[in-house]
Amino acid sequence: MSLAFVVVAVALHVLSSLFWAGTTFALSRSGGLGLDALRRPQMAAATAAILSGIALWALLHRGGDGRAEHVLATGAAAALIAALIQFGLLRGGRALRGQRVAAGLLAVAALCMAVARYV
Repeated sequence: MSLAFVVVAVALHVLSSLFWAGTTFALSRSGGLGLDALRRPQMAAATAAILSGIALWALLHRGGDGRAEHVLATGAAAALIAALIQFGLLRGGRALRGQRVAAGLLAVAALCMAVARYV
């Protein structure tokens, strides 16, 4: 495993996750103002976050069965469910509801990533 690859994967994961979660939180608080303009960038960021998360899991946690891996898996599941809800409810008033539900799930995902090292 190359250290440079891990650094790039972490940077991609963190930056795309921050954009995805940040825009989700902002859209859910603004009543969906700007939702149409941010739909594609959010989807791209979510895809990048999920794919880089999978790569990081394979590089750093494969075969691990400790508490940290369980917490990270919970966060990953929350993020995947957030993506399914958020991008499955793309039109009309349901899109805003999807953003709000996804915001809560992405907060859970972020919390899990933040505390996984300490459990």
